[in-house]
Amino acid sequence: MNWNEETEVLIIGFGGAGATAAITAHDLGAHVLIVEKMETGGGNTNVSLGGFLNIKDFDQGFLYLDNLCNSVSQMVEPEMIRTFTHECMKNREWIEAFEVSTVIYGGAAFPHLPGSDSIEKLLIKGSKEEGENTFWHLFRTEVEKRQIPVYHNAQAKDIITDTKGRVIGVVILKGEEEISVKINRAVILTCGGFEYNDWMKMNYLKGYPYHSFGSPGNTGDGLRMAQRIGADLWHTSSVSTPLGFKAPEFEAAFMIRPPSNHYIYLDKQGKRFASELAEIHAYNFIVDYFDPHSHEYPRIPCYMIFDDHARKTGAIGITTLGYNQGKYKWSDDNIKEINRGWIISDETLPGLAKKINVDMVSLENTVNRYNHYCKQKHDDDYQRPNDTLEPIGPGPYYSMELMPCLLNTQGGPRRNHKAQILNTDCNPIPRLYSAGELGSIFGMLYQGAGNLGECLAFGRIAGREAANEQLME
Repeated sequence: MNWNEETEVLIIGFGGAGATAAITAHDLGAHVLIVEKMETGGGNTNVSLGGFLNIKDFDQGFLYLDNLCNSVSQMVEPEMIRTFTHECMKNREWIEAFEVSTVIYGGAAFPHLPGSDSIEKLLIKGSKEEGENTFWHLFRTEVEKRQIPVYHNAQAKDIITDTKGRVIGVVILKGEEEISVKINRAVILTCGGFEYNDWMKMNYLKGYPYHSFGSPGNTGDGLRMAQRIGADLWHTSSVSTPLGFKAPEFEAAFMIRPPSNHYIYLDKQGKRFASELAEIHAYNFIVDYFDPHSHEYPRIPCYMIFDDHARKTGAIGITTLGYNQGKYKWSDDNIKEINRGWIISDETLPGLAKKINVDMVSLENTVNRYNHYCKQKHDDDYQRPNDTLEPIGPGPYYSMELMPCLLNTQGGPRRNHKAQILNTDCNPIPRLYSAGELGSIFGMLYQGAGNLGECLAFGRIAGREAANEQLME
């Protein structure tokens, strides 16, 4: 094999996990090279809130994560959960060693689970830099301080193995030039999920279509490369999925969260189908129902119905998060979005029903039923929290078409507690590691701030293990 370049540790993907792994491996004395397919780094890390998971007590943290990951079936081995818990307990201290301060902004997403009091979500203090959240700004600058080389506009195409199955190189498309890089210690895959790969979404997820909030760079590259050399997969159907709106003129979707409670969700028949105040990361479980009689997903799309009070209360679209941040400012009174045709309006409910093509009698009955629950302060159908039961007032009325929209996918190559990628016989593929959203530990349920917590935890593990690999002879 003719090699164009060589390095000890090659990291594919320059986001939170890649930066953490690079810093760790570099500080242990390894020569590190990062390749990033996009023009700038950051990926989903930089378009997120920037919150990361920290665990205060090992026993309680393990209990919570075990219940979270294995609530239905044993999806994650105890050794993995123990390792993740132990490493997450170091997250705050490790971050603050970079001479920054952190602040707690939340806790467990599922407070009813045992051990939930041990969970805290943290943010790095500081003002947001132009185009960067505080988390990504810190990690980008730490990589630059160490003068770790980063190739941008460089897409990894193939992982090369020898006759013993050991990873020995990677083929990279750098601009228009294809180069081969010899790897003397290990490769770490930190290139995210498959939010922008339609084939993978159709085959791995339940429900269709899914749109995405995050980085368009996440097209499943890591899954394909790992599969070609025999990697096993896990959690491919696991996702973090709020509801959002996809405008055709924007590549990514907008997250929709009204500041007022004067709204409900309807299916295509004009019927309410769930509490509107579900855990934000788990709306896929609410809308991915398939009707075998009608041969459709009756809740994809679904419709948010709201009144003039909600319209006037504030912007219902969130533009401070996601790939669209900085690309569009949602109007405070939502008038601009009505004029763009994103929000449909009418003076009457029957008129609105006709415009969005749902049964007008069903829509009126649904609103009247919901308003009755607001009056009695109890939702008999879906147990929406009593303090959020606010009625749909008199016209005009408004509707938005909502879709399941991915913050990220969790599935990918299966890893073990050493961050090694496993083959289909559950044996490590020699000298191949992963961290972050690519093959995340999270299964059916996801804990907010967990992905960046995992970028830190398994990023450090992968960096340590890769730096300690024996040099190739």
